[in-house]
Amino acid sequence: MAKLYILNGPDKGSTFELADGPHYIGRSPENDIRIVDRTISRRHLKIIGRGGKYYIVDLQSMNRTFYNGNYMAPGLEQEVKPGIPIVIGMSVIGIGESCVEVISPFLDSIGLSGGAHKESGAFADHRNKSNQKKLELIYRVSDTLSAGLPVNKTLYALLGQIFDLLRRIDKGAFILTDSSRNRVTSVVSRSKRPSEQIPGKYCRQVIKRVLAEEKPLTVFNARAGQGDDLLDTLRILGIESVMCTPLMARSDLKGVMYVDSRKNPFGFRKDDLSLFVELSRRIALYLDDTGPLEYAV
Repeated sequence: MAKLYILNGPDKGSTFELADGPHYIGRSPENDIRIVDRTISRRHLKIIGRGGKYYIVDLQSMNRTFYNGNYMAPGLEQEVKPGIPIVIGMSVIGIGESCVEVISPFLDSIGLSGGAHKESGAFADHRNKSNQKKLELIYRVSDTLSAGLPVNKTLYALLGQIFDLLRRIDKGAFILTDSSRNRVTSVVSRSKRPSEQIPGKYCRQVIKRVLAEEKPLTVFNARAGQGDDLLDTLRILGIESVMCTPLMARSDLKGVMYVDSRKNPFGFRKDDLSLFVELSRRIALYLDDTGPLEYAV
């Protein structure tokens, strides 16, 4: 008999035994498993135990059920794979201890392990949708990293997924370096709207500083200060905001992940940085495992 774990939100840490047969999950106290999360429908999900395996069915929920990189079609039964979390509204649940070991540390790292937000109205709705998109991005990134594509195609696909989350970002790049950090070995870059031919390359001064200090660097508004060499350089390049994080695999620096906005300041929010740091860590470990960049023919 497996257990269901609630990995975030007001009921974080609760566990429920899953016997054979159906188990209904939702916000209403009439469910077998109640989760007090206003982004969850009154009756949201059904989990079915059958012969030692478990299956889930979305019950036409308002905010839907996100599993294994995609939203589930209502009424469609799908087997749950060990260790893969299930996102319902803004809550994350999982079957089996492997979900706790893998997913909980990540939720902590990007600040999504606490309770539901106390704000109300449109602001709360925007915040919940934004956080749900962050969860979706992590799962899609994980799928892409394990898809077995050539490394350059993998990194290019990851930039597209980042653009889907950060709508105001215009350009992104992975800049990979050798072990001495003095030589760029590979660059995979992407513009959000290639047809617009966004001018200019990434800011080398930002790259050098992040490589030297091994710390993230963010500039939310390049026009907000004067007399700073970095801000002056960004303005000359036509860059309004920039975020750059080191790709650290254990103690080995692989390069940096870089995004910027050419049209608007504040291309990202302050709480996006923790997400980028976590993404950079995962991508760096992937690069460490794959070795030198393998280009597709």
